[in-house]
Amino acid sequence: MKKFRFVLSVMVIAMSVMVCNPAMAQTRKQKKAAEQAEWEFQQKKREMERQRVLDSIENANKRPAESALGSFVDVPCYDQSRSDKEYYRELGTGKAIDLASARRMALQSAQALMRDRLAHQVKGLATDYSKTMSNSKKGAEMEQIIEGEFTNIVDGFLNDADNPCEKWSQDRTGNFNAFYTIEIRKGDLVDKLADGLSKNEKLQAEFDRDQFRKYAEEYMKKQQDFQNGQQ
Repeated sequence: MKKFRFVLSVMVIAMSVMVCNPAMAQTRKQKKAAEQAEWEFQQKKREMERQRVLDSIENANKRPAESALGSFVDVPCYDQSRSDKEYYRELGTGKAIDLASARRMALQSAQALMRDRLAHQVKGLATDYSKTMSNSKKGAEMEQIIEGEFTNIVDGFLNDADNPCEKWSQDRTGNFNAFYTIEIRKGDLVDKLADGLSKNEKLQAEFDRDQFRKYAEEYMKKQQDFQNGQQ
């Protein structure tokens, strides 16, 4: 009898487990589904908030619709980077993950552009001025001397150049964009060249400092007038 009761109890427990297990499994399944739904909701909520922020930034910086010629962009420091009758100017740009590197790159860019501009101007001046010499041999020598003197002084001018404009911005990627303008007074360049040439032993008494200054100033003026006419 006791053995029969024991067997019966075991059967009852087994049947209870069989009945309860599907219900428990169903509960776990519903709980998991609810957790998944909650996770998806939070993800969508974060994405909507992120898009809202991006849209607000885009609207704040929204550009006008493009014309047939394309979109027009205002370049920082552009107006302060144009040369005139008194100054040579150049605008350099730089982009980097940190501001210091971006500024350094912009400065180096401006200096490289200025070096090329001055080299071109002095080369033209040397060629033209050499033609005023009494013979071609002296003219060729004068051209080389002027270019050599420019090489001696150009680094000093670049390092001491004034900075009329500097601006920077940070884009969405976190990178910094720097804009840096340098300027060199044309009269200072002419004076420095004239001083160096007047001390050159090869020229001795043949070099007229005032005559060279006047010639150089007129040459630079003609070059600027020509450039203005091309704009």
